[in-house]
This record gives sequence, C-alpha cells and structure tokens, in this order.
Amino acid sequence: MNDMPSVKVIAMLQGRQSLPALTPQYVWHPGLAQDIAALSEEELAGNHPDGKLSAPAWKAALHLWNDDLEAAHELVQELHSATGSALHGIVHRREGDYDNAKYWFMRSGDHPAYHGLQARAATLLEKEPSSSGTIGQALNAIRHQGSWNPSLFANTIEIHETRTNGDDSALRSLLERLQQQELEAMLRFIGGRVAGGQDEPL
Repeated sequence: MNDMPSVKVIAMLQGRQSLPALTPQYVWHPGLAQDIAALSEEELAGNHPDGKLSAPAWKAALHLWNDDLEAAHELVQELHSATGSALHGIVHRREGDYDNAKYWFMRSGDHPAYHGLQARAATLLEKEPSSSGTIGQALNAIRHQGSWNPSLFANTIEIHETRTNGDDSALRSLLERLQQQELEAMLRFIGGRVAGGQDEPL
C-alpha cells in the first residue's frame, strides 16, 4: 500500500514556490513522481461508477502538476475518454507540440471540467493590464469567449513561446496562472470521481 495518499501529494504540490512551467524542461520533484506512480488505482477507483477510468486520469493530472510530462503521457495515451483526451492535449501543449494538442482538445469536446473555468479565467484577465499585438488579441479573445476553449489557449501559449518575447516575465506568469486554473479545474472534476480526490480543496 502506498504510504503517501493523494492528499499528501497535493499538499506537496501546493507547496511549490513557482507554478508549473508552460513548457517544462525537467520534473519538478522526482521523488514525488515515484509517490504519484505508487498510488493504487484500485484504491482510487473505490466504488465510483467510472473509478477505473478516473484513477489513471487523476494520477496523470498529478504528474502534470509535477511537470512530469512523460509519466502523464504514458497514462493518458491509454485513456480513451473525453478526460483522457483533454489531459492528452495538455501534455502535448506543454511539450510544445501545439497542433497535436489541438487535435486532442478537439476530441475531448466541451468537457464538463471547463464549465466553471471560463468565469475564473475572465476574472483573472480583467485584473491584468492589456497586452498589445497578437498576444493581446489572443488574451482578449480568451477573456470574452463564452466558454473555455483549450485550443485558443494553446494558440495563445504558442504565440508567446514562438512569436513574441518569451522573456516577458509578467506575461509568462499570467499564462502560468491560467494554466494552473485549467489544471485545477481538471483535478476538481476528476477528484469527484475517485476515492479521496476531494480531501484537499483546490
């Protein structure tokens, strides 16, 4: 039995001094990656109706929080569900493979995890000064869209990472905060479908 349940893993991840990078170059905490991998999917699944599908998705989302794209990818490529597709898209976006990311986002459709995300994202963007140029137009589109569009967010990150000054720390911080809102939305959704997934508020 794993001696570090999800609640302890989340507590460690919440203690990070910096948010997960848009395109991470290394795993944040290699030891924690082992703890996440050791989480029992059988115990996570519990008696939940879709627990067997949700347990590996939960672990994949935790791996994403830990910047372990390889471990997350190994799990999501076996998940043939809307949640698996959404997480798969996030993996590829963070790898910098934006076209592949948008393919998986298209397959995930209007995921239920996104339904409260747009309001949170719009509130965050309303508090930030407007950016100019193409990146400003993309952020403005995110702010005013009717529902969360992960492909538009992927486009925005691509603009920042490949077409603009990627050293703009304020803009990078904003995109990382939006990314964290997205990840926490996925964790809240999946957490309601696994044992112990709602023990720690996100």
